[in-house]
Amino acid sequence: MNAKWSILILILSISFNSQAQLLVEDSCSINICSFNVYLLGGVDHKYKEISIQHKDARYVRSESSYRTPDRITNCASLLSRGNFSIIVLQEVVDGVRGDSAVADLTTSLNRISLKGYKWFTSERIGKGMRMESMAFIYDSLKVDLRKIEGKNSALIACSEPRNRKYVQTHWLSGDFDFTLISCHFAWNDSDYFRRQADYKELNAILHQPLEYSVDPDVIVLGDFNRFGGGHFNTDRKEYGIQQIAYDFELFRSPHIESFDSTLVQLREVHDNPYIEDPQLHSTTVSDNTMVYDTFWITSDVFEEFELENCQWNVDYGVMVYDEPNGNFYIEDLEKLTPKELKYKYSDHRPIWMRFSTCSGKQDQ
Repeated sequence: MNAKWSILILILSISFNSQAQLLVEDSCSINICSFNVYLLGGVDHKYKEISIQHKDARYVRSESSYRTPDRITNCASLLSRGNFSIIVLQEVVDGVRGDSAVADLTTSLNRISLKGYKWFTSERIGKGMRMESMAFIYDSLKVDLRKIEGKNSALIACSEPRNRKYVQTHWLSGDFDFTLISCHFAWNDSDYFRRQADYKELNAILHQPLEYSVDPDVIVLGDFNRFGGGHFNTDRKEYGIQQIAYDFELFRSPHIESFDSTLVQLREVHDNPYIEDPQLHSTTVSDNTMVYDTFWITSDVFEEFELENCQWNVDYGVMVYDEPNGNFYIEDLEKLTPKELKYKYSDHRPIWMRFSTCSGKQDQ
């Protein structure tokens, strides 16, 4: 079959088998996505075999390990509908396993979207369930990757050496020059000091962006495990998020503010009685309405994202692919358990924001 017809059939299949919207991106905007992909490179046997062969050139891989795993094509199909200029992935297995999975994901994404995405992974950021890195997939026709001291990315550490580091990158699109920092905060059930350390560092970034970037336009995104993990003292109820000194003139977090204007008062979306369908705000596939994943934007980004004039699920939102009334619903996924979804896609849902790149003013 002709390759172009194969791609067309695949795209039509995605459309007919889901009630999905397709995010629009024009010459004056970019869509940025953040997605915690459960143990990317650590689930499919293919990447284990690649790792073995990497260590022992004599190892003969199985024939099946040369095929792209279903999970990779599933995620690529989902992400292709976002029309994203930058996709940031958390929970990537560090090393050849994660790199191989990101390469396959990018190849599949290019095949489906007909784009020419490029990718890179960061240096090792530390240990979660495995040693992790972060990945960045980007459309070089829409965004320019700016080097940081000659590298694609740089690491930022908080005061707790056991926690994962943050990954800093620098980009330019149109007249929007910005720093993008990706995070995967500690969950930790017993040591609330670790969660505090992550949030204290985030608070410093949001209050003093020029201490962390050559540009005041800073976007911090990722999995922040907001109200996640246990807490050391039941009376204290310390989850880490309380370390944020919220100042709406300095920074905003639209995904949280959509249901909690204080950022720290409401634990779940359903705690706000005015939200019609709280589950559609959740950033995980679990049976809760937690918002672990979010974007934080500093005041200089307000010009590119005017929150008061932006609409939920139009200018920012969550890719809800596993709920029948979700905006990116994929048929029959609601029949799967959260554990099954985790291995077919992830235990998280992608989130996104759209930013203007034609404000008319060059960032200083």
